[in-house]
Amino acid sequence: MIARSRAFNSIAFACIVAIGPALAYCSRVQSASPSDQKLLSEFSKKAKDYASKESMLAQSKMKPTADVSKLQQQRKQLRDAVQQSRANARRGDFFTDETGNVFRKMFVNLLNSPEGKKIKLSLSHAEPGAPAEFKVNGEFPNQNGQPIQSVPPTVLKVLPSLPKGLEYCLAGKTLALRDAAANMVIDYLPNALP
Repeated sequence: MIARSRAFNSIAFACIVAIGPALAYCSRVQSASPSDQKLLSEFSKKAKDYASKESMLAQSKMKPTADVSKLQQQRKQLRDAVQQSRANARRGDFFTDETGNVFRKMFVNLLNSPEGKKIKLSLSHAEPGAPAEFKVNGEFPNQNGQPIQSVPPTVLKVLPSLPKGLEYCLAGKTLALRDAAANMVIDYLPNALP
């Protein structure tokens, strides 16, 4: 019994030693001032509200299909419906000046962290991104079958989580908030990356 207890304590200690630096790093990157946390909460609420409103549109009920042209047609119908419901949308609705500064600060902290070199390398070797010229409510510019650059998991860990159907995309130094079903730019943050 004593041997098991010692073995358990040894394993627990080894786990703490092994993951301790990673936990400290994550908490350091994710720690934000109360005012920053409030801004990020407001951003998350806007994203949830957007997803909720979109789900109420009849066009959001897209039917699964292997036909690319039919999928593009469904996406266009959804995008048109969303555009009509957000006719006055503009850059900064989600990434306000203050919220944008919080995101930029998170990226600076992340890229200057011990994992920063790996993240920069991952970003430089990722799939090609869309041109950094976005238009709010416009189609996400990845025509001609160009893949959309994925955001590394180490970056996603520090960003506010998004509701299903919304995703972050990077193009150059620009961070975009994308509606995946409509293939549409919801908002974008220029110079998000240092």
